Amino acid sequence: MENEAGAGALRQTGERRTPARHYVYAHRHPDGTPFYIGKGIGRRAWSMDRDALWHHFITTRCGGSYDVFIVAEGLEEDDALELEAELIAAHGVRLLNWINPGRGFDYAALERFHALRDATTSFISQTRPLEQSDPDLAVARYREAIDRVHAYARMETETGLVAELRRELKQHYADVSPLDRLTLMLRKLGRFAELVECVDAYFTHYPDSVSPNHAVLRRRAEAAAVLAGERRPARRPSVLKPRKTGVVPEGELAPLLDKARSDRAPWNWRVAAQLCRKHGDIARERDLLEEFLSGPRVVGRSWLELEERLFKVRAMLEAQAG
Repeated sequence: MENEAGAGALRQTGERRTPARHYVYAHRHPDGTPFYIGKGIGRRAWSMDRDALWHHFITTRCGGSYDVFIVAEGLEEDDALELEAELIAAHGVRLLNWINPGRGFDYAALERFHALRDATTSFISQTRPLEQSDPDLAVARYREAIDRVHAYARMETETGLVAELRRELKQHYADVSPLDRLTLMLRKLGRFAELVECVDAYFTHYPDSVSPNHAVLRRRAEAAAVLAGERRPARRPSVLKPRKTGVVPEGELAPLLDKARSDRAPWNWRVAAQLCRKHGDIARERDLLEEFLSGPRVVGRSWLELEERLFKVRAMLEAQAG
């Protein structure tokens, strides 16, 4: 049975029905070769709510038509998961599945990519305190951070089908965080023409990297309206709300620190830092963050988030002292 899902839509072939319980399905090229393996219930196998790579593959490699094949049905969920994993392992190099042992990664390139990305994230974190003390330098550093992102965003870290499709769709890694901080600074400084320019320049490289309602795009729209005389710049409050101050109870903090020190997991240190923040004990939060970050580096973004928080806390304490 063939299903026409609307004018200009992709065409599905194969029996269209509702399989029993949990099931495993394959999406197949017209020649019968599977290109996607999935587990589902209900009508999931026939859903076209898929990512851009899936749609691009069918359009460019299957002539807009693909077959839906139910491999097995009436399964317990654990059995369906096991069969799905076995099929992905068997057909991996031909599949679009993201979680797939058949994807060909260049691990040396991945290591370089992560090193450059982490260094840029640290550079952004170190810039945060300058937003108050030297805003012009902060702007310059955020522009530099965007240039750093360009340097590794297009690194080839994978080979194979998924990498090929991503190149065709011009899908590249994009980190909007330096642009986010830059537009915040330019908005505060009233430099609206620069704000519009830097947002437009960024999205010539990464056109689909954020949702349409992202804060960066809202700031760009606001800046354009100000430049066109359609609205006035937003006024910032002249008096800032006083920050809560206090002392964290050591009886509450001690067991959290004991656990954090025993396994060095970033999550446990974050919980301890949040307790200090709850009680307004920013100096104590700084001390424990410095203790954690002075030890061996833990791989992953959690470490970078704690580093960013430390730079922010230091800036807050400097502002209080000033």
